[in-house]
Amino acid sequence: MTPAITEKMFGSTDLGSLNIQRGRDHAIPPYNTMRTFCGLSKAKEFEDFGDMILDKNLRIGLSKNYNNTGWIDFTVYCCLSGIVCVLLSDIYTRCLDDVDFYVGSMLEDPVVGGLVGTTLSCVIGEQFKRLRDGDRFFYENLGVFTSTQLEQIRKSSLARIICDNGDHFELISQDAFLLAGSQLTPCKQLPEIDLSKWKLN
Repeated sequence: MTPAITEKMFGSTDLGSLNIQRGRDHAIPPYNTMRTFCGLSKAKEFEDFGDMILDKNLRIGLSKNYNNTGWIDFTVYCCLSGIVCVLLSDIYTRCLDDVDFYVGSMLEDPVVGGLVGTTLSCVIGEQFKRLRDGDRFFYENLGVFTSTQLEQIRKSSLARIICDNGDHFELISQDAFLLAGSQLTPCKQLPEIDLSKWKLN
């Protein structure tokens, strides 16, 4: 982690250490357990983390800090690509099953096109899925809309909503979240919702 986060964001509080403590306070399972939750093999030795933590020096650092029988009285900075740093200091642990989820997930190499590793992306995805599925007002829940109404809703886009409600919009990017450059689409060409599917008989 950068000093901006560890030293400045919360004053004298180290956010990395705080996240490790939060994980322990809330009984977040260790990194090795979360690996199996996400379909990865359970590591039996620190080298087994090599499938997700490609840097051997990071695995050696984990081994030195988590495979001990007593207090460690030194500080080790484990850096991933010079960007993500986790401060491991004065840790008392017994084995690789004590590696905190936060620490292990921060040391993983990012998935292609992502900012986090496989295990953390799995957990984030699962959280969003549970938030969606637990929302009783989510539009795809059974009994909320008919199949023809759902078909119309799925045709909707933010670009269409902006065209319908914005002032004097004629051209827009089909994906309103992305810069289109010169590839703008006329609003008239974007699919419209057929509201007649909600008409009561």
